[in-house]
Amino acid sequence: MNKDFHKDFGNKLKELRRQKGLTQEELFFESGVSRSHIGMVENGKRDISLSAIFKISRALDVNFLKLFEFDDLDKYTYKNDEIK
Repeated sequence: MNKDFHKDFGNKLKELRRQKGLTQEELFFESGVSRSHIGMVENGKRDISLSAIFKISRALDVNFLKLFEFDDLDKYTYKNDEIK
């Protein structure tokens, strides 16, 4: 998958977390998603599951789609061989 997408998703997650005044550890306690995983996602180094996105959206008290407000169909592309 496009690395820019991972980075931008991570930046959006970090932005929303900070807006709520939460540390990564506090988000872990609220969501059940490990602090190290949150950190790696925020740094664009790790992929994240739908289940984890759902848990985080509830912990942040935001609509699931809010985490994807950065998405631009023209910016992010993929090749068929990237899909596994």
